[in-house]
Amino acid sequence: MSRCAAFFSMCIAGSLLFTLVEVGVAQAQEAPPSAAPSSLAETKTPVITEESLPRGARIFVAPMSNGFDTYVVAGLEKKKVPVTVITDRTKADYEISGVSDSDRAGWAKMLFLGSQQTNETASVKIVNLKTGNVVFAYSVNKTNSARGKQSAGEAVAKHINEKIENRYH
Repeated sequence: MSRCAAFFSMCIAGSLLFTLVEVGVAQAQEAPPSAAPSSLAETKTPVITEESLPRGARIFVAPMSNGFDTYVVAGLEKKKVPVTVITDRTKADYEISGVSDSDRAGWAKMLFLGSQQTNETASVKIVNLKTGNVVFAYSVNKTNSARGKQSAGEAVAKHINEKIENRYH
């Protein structure tokens, strides 16, 4: 085995070992599960409906992790989604909320593949503020994305537009 191949094998083995140790530490630090709900009121789940999302709807975009709310608003603008984004929740008909996560390229990916692209995961829902019903929900997973959050925000906006036009499946 050449020196280069031996070095490469050691790097891969070291990376795998580090990942296994990191996963073990993360699992050990997880919080214990919360106590079971004490009443039926606490177990109430949101209702997901086939309710349409009208053109011109006033939508409040709630703050999301990693600043993803900014990318959702930019996506709504870029995709020309026919809604009005409101900054005051009390004046809105609907609210978009969600979570997002970015997984940046590790050192091995950057060194061996020359790639700095990220993996983006996001989930959003739109709730009718008057009824509390969920009228839209969507999850996106963009792998090896050059424009990570931007691409995920635009995907969310595209699917919201399809919901408004009743083309959402």
